Amino acid sequence: MCGTYRGYAMPPFILKRRNFYYARLSIPEELRDHFKKREFKSSLGTPNKEEAEFKALVIVAGWKRQIAAARGSVGAIDKMAAEMRMSYDHKDKAHPDTGMTGKDYVIENVADSFDDEEKEMRYRNIAMGRKTPFVTFLDSFLEDWGVADKTKDMASSFIRSLNHQFHSIETIRRPEVMQLVKADKRAVKTKAKNYGFARQYWSYLEDVGVVDSEMRNPFSELNFKAGRKQKNTTVRQAFSAEEIESLHQAAREKGDEQLADLIALGAYTGARIEELCAIKLEDITQSSGVQIITVTDSKTDAGVRTVPIHPALKSVIKRLTKDSNDEYLFSNLTSSKYGDRCNAIGKRFGRLKEKSGFGKTHVFHSIRKTVITILENAGVSEGITADIVGHEKKTMTYGLYSAGTSDKKKLEAIKQITYKMGS
Repeated sequence: MCGTYRGYAMPPFILKRRNFYYARLSIPEELRDHFKKREFKSSLGTPNKEEAEFKALVIVAGWKRQIAAARGSVGAIDKMAAEMRMSYDHKDKAHPDTGMTGKDYVIENVADSFDDEEKEMRYRNIAMGRKTPFVTFLDSFLEDWGVADKTKDMASSFIRSLNHQFHSIETIRRPEVMQLVKADKRAVKTKAKNYGFARQYWSYLEDVGVVDSEMRNPFSELNFKAGRKQKNTTVRQAFSAEEIESLHQAAREKGDEQLADLIALGAYTGARIEELCAIKLEDITQSSGVQIITVTDSKTDAGVRTVPIHPALKSVIKRLTKDSNDEYLFSNLTSSKYGDRCNAIGKRFGRLKEKSGFGKTHVFHSIRKTVITILENAGVSEGITADIVGHEKKTMTYGLYSAGTSDKKKLEAIKQITYKMGS
């Protein structure tokens, strides 16, 4: 294999040691015990970079065959083919003697190594962009997507379900997507969320050059209300102040002091349950003479805020701080796989409120509604209330230009909240 080869884009398969080039390929971490090493490496026997790059194509293809054989799964074949498809760009020119590009050589070498004709054809179709399963690039999309793991899991589940509906990326068209949406019996909000995941995944496919960016995204601007009358969604109701007092007392009588404390903090701050469970001891500080809780873990940007501690909460905060045996105000709560610490105690609240006669319209979030209602009836301005509970301000002046309400002002407002509950 002599001569030079110009113009094709190469992955980082070669390195230079002294005057000669070597081919190299990192072995996936899960297969390093199998191969007893971290990477493949071989001398290319030439000081000529262009010749070395071309020789490396065949050698690396052989190593990839070994990796594929070690894995042996269809998923591994799909991933390897997808990587090949994305490794070369439009500058990958044909060799003057054979008419084959660097990409062609690698695809042929890898495809010929499979002992199964179906796997060989699957690899060729994906690598050449002729027939690509919808989920082929899903892992790389999720890896690049800067959202919470829980959101990634929901997106992955739905996008994989679409893989059963469409034979390949190349066959997906808007009319078929619309038929799928029309047949979907889920609520409008659920469908909007799910197909939003698919729309973002398709945009990623455009960005990496898998689909034509000039083609309309088949998952964009879908009509989720067509073809089905939606059921009325459950509207959460606020508790009255007396009902919150009753729930707090019920928790104490049951011996669940931690739940009683959680209800008290929710009732005097309007914070979400996940925000309360994420409060760390270091989040309780002083600001201009005002004792505050800094909410750092919130689902919105507006939710990151400081909340002054109501005088009625000071003894509760002091006790919880003293009794904590970890870094959190609410100690010893178990975490879900997403790092959510409120699942178990949230279920305890659910059982408590159901035993107290409350149904689906009343949840822990209802306490937040109660706080907002009390502040409104006390004449507190909407902007100050928004800064306390972490709502986005809707006006341009307050929402974009204001630095926010001072902690002293927020404390004055919070003092308007009163209940009859012991500490």
